[in-house]
Amino acid sequence: MRPMTTPRLRMGLMGFPDDEYLVSLLRTRSALLKWEVSGIEDADALWVNGDAVSMVNHDVVRVAATASQPELLLDLKHLSRPTAFTLPLADERVRAPITFDTRSAPSVDKVLRRAETVLQPLVMQLALAGQMAERLHELTSETYHVVRGGKLVAVVNVGGSIGIDLALTPLHVEESTWKGLPAAAGEIPSSFFTTTFSEVLWVYVSRVETDLLPRRYRSAKLYFRAIPRVSQRHVTNTHFQILSELAAEPQTFKRLQQAIGLGKDALANALSVLYYAGSITTDPARASKGAGRVADADSPNELRQSLFPQSAAGDLAGPDGGGKRTLPIPLDLS
Repeated sequence: MRPMTTPRLRMGLMGFPDDEYLVSLLRTRSALLKWEVSGIEDADALWVNGDAVSMVNHDVVRVAATASQPELLLDLKHLSRPTAFTLPLADERVRAPITFDTRSAPSVDKVLRRAETVLQPLVMQLALAGQMAERLHELTSETYHVVRGGKLVAVVNVGGSIGIDLALTPLHVEESTWKGLPAAAGEIPSSFFTTTFSEVLWVYVSRVETDLLPRRYRSAKLYFRAIPRVSQRHVTNTHFQILSELAAEPQTFKRLQQAIGLGKDALANALSVLYYAGSITTDPARASKGAGRVADADSPNELRQSLFPQSAAGDLAGPDGGGKRTLPIPLDLS
């Protein structure tokens, strides 16, 4: 896997007829962190055109349609991502959580720094994942202590839980050394942010521009192997569509592309993420024997309920990944 050394965060733009100027603003960040424009669904944070908003009710605002984006509704009471509105606001009744002036460098810097602070767990996961990518096929120990200058930066239990010190920066991760240790050394300090090996790889692979899909996945039959052991919020409708098709029957890349209606690059990217999560395979011997359990799902939403039933959702998204350790496919070199 080719490493992505600089963490990339995704900004979704709502209601802007032209985003060229906003893209240039996002490119002003430091070399240690980059922002890129993405679709609303995949975005880590949102910028909303204040000149395009109007009040629907106390908590909901309408964002006017543009040539490339339909009209959207935004519930201000249930924002799950850092969201900022540009000034001026077309409707003064809108109680925007954060506002900023796109023509003021200090104002732009402040709103980006605020978003980056909220997204620090993601930033550090991406930084650590970049180092994991360089070592992926060399991780032969069960546990690794990531250390810089005698200070513990992260604990990596291969295929299991990961703990990261959020008080540090991506530079600390980049300058660290990895010490292989037995599983007994895998306890994570209580002050560390806790995630999972699979989840860190998932958020990383989904952002790498390089094509990471093994060549055989473009010609051989593809099989459903396992539920992706990541938080449900990371699994998009595209991933669910792919898993639904493969759970019903094995598919080739070409047939899957026709069934899903995705371009080659988009499908390859989605399959890469599922591959590194250990959810798909080209080996029928490794295919899920219980795929029929979800084969009757007629839509991504139905499959979502099948793969993430309410009673099990907490286990799958828990700090230690729930259940037994699940190694991603690339670590199995056979």
